Amino acid sequence: MRVSNKAVEMFNQQTADAYDERFRKISPIRDNLDFLVRLALDDLPTEARIQCVGVGTGTEIVELANAHPQWRFTGVEPSAPMLDVCRNKVSKNGLTGRCDLVHGYVSDLPAAGAFDAVLCLLVTQFVTDAAERQKMFDDMARQLKTGGYLINAEISGDMSSPEFRDIAEKWKTMHRYAGATAEAAENAVNILSQHVAVVPPSAIEGYLRNSGGSRVRCSFSSRCSSTPGMPGRVSPIG
Repeated sequence: MRVSNKAVEMFNQQTADAYDERFRKISPIRDNLDFLVRLALDDLPTEARIQCVGVGTGTEIVELANAHPQWRFTGVEPSAPMLDVCRNKVSKNGLTGRCDLVHGYVSDLPAAGAFDAVLCLLVTQFVTDAAERQKMFDDMARQLKTGGYLINAEISGDMSSPEFRDIAEKWKTMHRYAGATAEAAENAVNILSQHVAVVPPSAIEGYLRNSGGSRVRCSFSSRCSSTPGMPGRVSPIG
């Protein structure tokens, strides 16, 4: 599995250095998602193993590690600058001994079936080829123990629908709230159209089911107006 080259290029050193601060102003969206992830994983074992795919700057590792002192984590990230920020954050929070960080892709890891949960938060939309995207879901599922959770959240919606124009305007507003210039906010919409594969929620559910997921559930949706925006899905595997 490989994300688009453009996506990897976007997460360069400049982006990595400013990433957390840039999105601080819209952190309630991510805080909501992280809280619901914690609820979904509340029944995992005391010494659970968690894999974070596209771990970025490591936000979910820190959140979950602080809430569950005996959990261990493996973070996988194709952007070296983002992984460096993650490594520093993990170290500052005293979590180095509980975290293994891998520069690469989930497909680079052995399919060990050793994890109680795999998290993939705001990543899969960057895999623009449908077959490669399905393979990514399959690779993540193979990392799980029987009955483990695969939690995926991504930008989702029907870009061909008449409502997408309204969604695009709210998307630009969100980026302006995060501190983007008007030009950068406009470019964020262009990125959705040109370098990201935004698909309807039903397609995401299909990827999960095809990878062996059972009881696929939508447990989080950040919405613009009355249209779907960023659904999170929880699916036990096996």
